[in-house]
Amino acid sequence: MGKSPPVCTISVLCDRVGDAGGAERYWETVVPALIARGITVRLMARDVTDAGRFGVEALAVPWGSEDEPASPDAARIVAHELARTQPDAVVTASVFDAGVLDAVRQAPARWLARVHDHRPFCPNGDRVYPQFSAPCTQAMGGACRRGTLLHGCVHGPRPASFRAIAARENVRDRLASADRVLVSSEHMRTTCLTNGIADRRIFITPPPLPDEAFAPAPLPRPAESSLLFAARLTPRKGLRSLIGALARLPLAERPRLVVAGTGEEEERAARADAERFGVEVSWRGKLSERDLRAAIDAATAVALPSLWPEPFGLVGIEAQARGRPAVAYRVGGIAEWIGDAGLAVERDDQAALATAIRKVFDSAAWPSFSLAAWRRAEAYRLPAHVDRFLELCDAA
Repeated sequence: MGKSPPVCTISVLCDRVGDAGGAERYWETVVPALIARGITVRLMARDVTDAGRFGVEALAVPWGSEDEPASPDAARIVAHELARTQPDAVVTASVFDAGVLDAVRQAPARWLARVHDHRPFCPNGDRVYPQFSAPCTQAMGGACRRGTLLHGCVHGPRPASFRAIAARENVRDRLASADRVLVSSEHMRTTCLTNGIADRRIFITPPPLPDEAFAPAPLPRPAESSLLFAARLTPRKGLRSLIGALARLPLAERPRLVVAGTGEEEERAARADAERFGVEVSWRGKLSERDLRAAIDAATAVALPSLWPEPFGLVGIEAQARGRPAVAYRVGGIAEWIGDAGLAVERDDQAALATAIRKVFDSAAWPSFSLAAWRRAEAYRLPAHVDRFLELCDAA
């Protein structure tokens, strides 16, 4: 049998086109690189706030979000667009409308499903039990139904919870039929396997960084010791746990904490903790990509004290590309990229995290951590990622 013709046209169905989170930044990086390779990219998204942001005009198709019913009208529009444009491959990302996924599956194109986070396998969205904040490792299904009764999962013990679980199972079952399921980490691969995705369909493709993210050499250590926390300010990101860890350090060894992110309720609680423990914090709010890179350059290290199973942890490799090591909790996919470029300790062990901060900031050890970080970042170069992406599109 002859080899199929090379991929020339790709349709991407993603949740949002605009300024948002890590999933949107992925496409903002990858789509222009595909276009530069001569690939025709067509975009459809549920929510479009900046239609041309990814380098090509996006078509808004308001399919059902993760908490909404499927939209028959959206499924018809998607089916019509795929029939009209005849792409070689279709890539879906964060699409939770089962009818739209059916329309993709019924198209003759190869289907690649990019699983960015835990939502396809957890109606809560984060695989964390609401009542006591412990990570869940169970497959979605019966465990979720028990969780609604025992742990307050989804909406608690009410009919809406069971409907939400059934709807999410429908999405998972559609994803299981994709030709390829792309994930960012071994942790997410294991999550897919746990939820019934066949091993032969799963491929690990960590997110890439644009060329401008890389420093030509590890940047020198800043004169002032500071630790950068850059994330949405939600309890699962662990800012308050980080403040507790810093409070355990003697004042002479305690770096200034720089917080980049927003979240009014969590910031209020974290500010109170910092004042009570005497931890110096600079509150920067949400930063642009350029300003975040400058904040990384000004920091001695970055912190990822996540209390939930991070699917990857993008800010960690952004820091590595500048020669900045990381301290973190060993959750989700974090241990896979941190390697010898920092230290990861057990989840919510504030004493161990304080020790890790002390070790990474040690003047004798820091240069080795910094060089290891910069070298590890080479694994996330954009051209190699696009090569692999096109190879998977072609071979599906």
